[in-house]
This record gives sequence, C-alpha cells and structure tokens, in this order.
Amino acid sequence: MSANSLQVAVIGTGAIGSLHATNLALHTKGARVSAVMDIDRERADAVAQACGARAVTDAADLIADPAVDAILIASPDASHAELCLAAIAAGKPVLCEKPLATSLADAERIVNAELAAGERLVRVGFMRQVDPAHSDLQALLASGQLGAPLRFRGTHFNPRRGDTIIRIEGAIVNSLIHDMHSLRWLMSAEVQNALVQWLPDRADMPRSARFALAHLTLDNGGLATLEWSGDSGYGYEVGVEIVGELGTAQTHSHSSPTIRRGGGLSQAVSPDWQDRFAEAYRIETQDWVDSIRQGAPTGPSAWDGYMSLVIADACLRSADSGLPELTRAIDRPAFYA
Repeated sequence: MSANSLQVAVIGTGAIGSLHATNLALHTKGARVSAVMDIDRERADAVAQACGARAVTDAADLIADPAVDAILIASPDASHAELCLAAIAAGKPVLCEKPLATSLADAERIVNAELAAGERLVRVGFMRQVDPAHSDLQALLASGQLGAPLRFRGTHFNPRRGDTIIRIEGAIVNSLIHDMHSLRWLMSAEVQNALVQWLPDRADMPRSARFALAHLTLDNGGLATLEWSGDSGYGYEVGVEIVGELGTAQTHSHSSPTIRRGGGLSQAVSPDWQDRFAEAYRIETQDWVDSIRQGAPTGPSAWDGYMSLVIADACLRSADSGLPELTRAIDRPAFYA
C-alpha cells in the first residue's frame, strides 16, 4: 500500500460503480481510483478518464495486480461471489455491493473462505448502516428510550423504470435485501421464519412483482413486516418505523424541507436512490478506506451478507410454497462475534 493513498480498483462501471468511483476520486481522503474494469470498454474508458485511472476488461488480472491494494465490486449480482472469493484468495480488502451473492450456498462459501484466511476482508455495501437517518434511529434504540423493540416495519418504494418487469426473486434478493439487513442491525435479532405475499405486475407473468409484503418473526419475540413496491408512482422512498415497549420512532425518509404555503403542506420526494442516499454512499467509502488504512475492519461483514441471504432464502421458499418458511443458517462462528 502506498504511504499516501490506498490504490482502489473498481469492478463494474454501471450506475452504482460509477457513483462509487466518483466518490472515491472526489470525496474520499486517503484513496485513489487506480483502475476500473468493465466488459463494456467504452463505458470503462469514460469512468477511468473522469477518475484519472486506467481501464481494463479483465477482472481476474486486476484483482491479482500487485499495484492494486483494495477492490470495490459493483458488477452484476451474479458475479459477486466469485469476485469476492478471488479477492479473499489474493488477500485484498473488498467492498462488495449487495447482495454478497445470489444464493445462500455461495454466501456460505465466502464466509468459509474468509474464515480460512483468518482475517476480515469483506465489507458488504449495506450503506443504510451509515445513513444519518438510520444511524440516528439506531442510537435512539441503543439509548433505551424506547425500551425493548417489539415490531419493525420497513418500507422500500421504487419508481417504475421504463418497461422493466421485476420478478419476485429480484425484488427479494436485489432490493429487499437492504431491508433484511436493516432489520437485523436495528432490532439486534435474527429472523426465525418468513411468509411472503405479492401482487404480480402482469397477469401473464405470475412471477412478476409490483408490490410485495414479507411477514417475519424474530428470535427475540419481535415481529417485522417489509413492504416493497416497484411502481410507487411518485418517487423513491425508504423508511423504518419501530414500536418499542416505551414508545415508537421512525426514520426521516425525506431529505428535502417541508413547505407550508398558501394553506397547503408539501415535501419533495427523492426521484431515485442516488439522491436519497448520496451522503450515505460518501460516508461508506470514506469509512471503508479509513478502516483498511487503520487495520480495523468496520461495517457490515461477510457474515451480515450471509445472514441477509438466509432471510432472503426463506422468503424465496415462501414465495414458492405460499406458506411460512423457517430460516436455515449455519452457527455463527466466533470469528464474527
């Protein structure tokens, strides 16, 4: 590692990869983007030029490159597991966008690889954990002002994107996975079983999803519901409400001011996730870089990525059976205590 800056390679230059690359290049101290990779060379060249980096089209060579200190994975979901495993084998810290993998079995492979390596190398991109609205709620819960949390309600509403049709599998593993991590983190509990119901987006595509609802029971006796929409009609909105023994609390889901004017009340809604979580993404990359330079891993771990997929796996089985399904997880290794 350079004495002056961490040399980071970004794999994937789509919307989230480009955002991470820009944050690393412009808003993160102690790091620089040394290379970017994408199979779309034209897109990779554009991001590389904007960041003062080089562009490549081979991820394996980039991970093995001794000039690269750390890896940021923002490629398609199906590639995450193998890229994480390659980074662990190379002994390089990695920030992997959610989900950690697309199957529970692959997530377990990553946990086992990290255990064999003997050090925490993987951080999963659950950026809500550093989002001020969510971290403020976590601090409130930790203070004990609400007493023991009894119920978690998470809402995750997305605007429709053109003619895109989202399958229930995508709604769960790509989108609701964020809410599954938030639930575990904020409630300090694990999910015991899950029941999923959803409304198809098209009558001729029964696995398509327009709205989904997951009912979950927790090992601390609590309850949770997760609501997802792929067709909000008004913008992007994420929120959490927690009912405790002594009171209730919820996140502020909008970053814009409330306007009272002419006898009316209005508040703008973020058009998409890039606007709503812009600050969280900047905090996330800075925290990741700082933790690597200080040798003290922070943030959501490979275990957190695995456990979110434990919940997703139960939800997927429930979507198939129409019944509540028990979660199935390996015992938590002391390594992740």
